[in-house]
Amino acid sequence: MDVPSPPRGGRRPLSKSAKIGLGLVLTFLGLFLLSILLPTAPGRFGAVLPVAGAGMLLLWLGGIWMGVGSRS
Repeated sequence: MDVPSPPRGGRRPLSKSAKIGLGLVLTFLGLFLLSILLPTAPGRFGAVLPVAGAGMLLLWLGGIWMGVGSRS
């Protein structure tokens, strides 16, 4: 008698609430990077431009994850 092998991949898909929670965490992290770490002095703006880019990217990804999680 053959025993069925476990499904490959080993991961289960994220639940709806986990996707929304992940989206919120990414969004808040992006807002933190943009508002707290971004200086107001114009001379230092070029040095922290990657931080601003990372913040905008995290906001974008957080919005996508919240949208995916809120689908019915």
